[in-house]
Amino acid sequence: MSVLTNLDRVFTLYARILEKPTLWAVSSQKLMRFLFAATAPMWHRLPRGCRLQKDPDGTLHITPQGAETAGLFFYIHGGGFTLGSPTTNRAVAAHIVHAAGLRAYCVRYPLAPEHPFPAAPDAVFGAYSALVEAGTVPVAIGGDSAGGNLALLTMQRARDAGLPLPKAMVLMAPVADLSDDLEARFAQAASEYLIPAVWAKRIERAYLRDTDPASPAVSPLLGDLRGLPPTLIHTAEGEALSQDAKALAARMDDATLDIWPGLPHVWHLKAGVAPAATQACAELGAFIKAHA
Repeated sequence: MSVLTNLDRVFTLYARILEKPTLWAVSSQKLMRFLFAATAPMWHRLPRGCRLQKDPDGTLHITPQGAETAGLFFYIHGGGFTLGSPTTNRAVAAHIVHAAGLRAYCVRYPLAPEHPFPAAPDAVFGAYSALVEAGTVPVAIGGDSAGGNLALLTMQRARDAGLPLPKAMVLMAPVADLSDDLEARFAQAASEYLIPAVWAKRIERAYLRDTDPASPAVSPLLGDLRGLPPTLIHTAEGEALSQDAKALAARMDDATLDIWPGLPHVWHLKAGVAPAATQACAELGAFIKAHA
């Protein structure tokens, strides 16, 4: 981690005084999805020379300059299972592969409430399986927040199915356990600068409906964490999901936890603009490169 710059502190303040109240006030996930899609590109910049290509199914391919024949980083965006896309989170993937010397495969998956559980994990696992069956095993896998949840579930299912696994995994504040009182956890978090408690509860209702949140198919922390790829986990100090990150690091075979103070949930989204976000993505990429 690095010493925060004044610009990093400005973005944390921005999360507290604008983004968090907006998440509290906008109860419609569809409207929030539109707002996020419209504003996210304003706050990130891609590394120079990256080439983007989108498939008809929404999968986004990101190729850094000079990495045209490199292996793949399978990336899963976050957004509480209800919003976000490969496009909104593209800077995270782009800066990671820029540092790792890989290409990014940013999968698109169906969102709740229109498509509740298990639509998202089934779609992501299907995309991973299709790559493997085509002879392309990703070098690494990663995801932020809800995307971290889906990355863990995908690796558990792939391991159990006997599929080859990537050489590394990177997770940014992953949602690993939905079994407790999410609203209370977010309300009590000392430094939850971004996500209001009521939004966490809305997400749970929209995504799970009548599904048991304690099922290992929903909460990967409650499943078998053995035999997964070497993993680097980032979390912000004091955020609500930091306890998930700490529990994962304690229970996985080979996991490194990196806690960054004074930052909001998944600050990585502002890579290319905020120094801490750019550095965090570079460190994730360097971890992947070291294990490739």
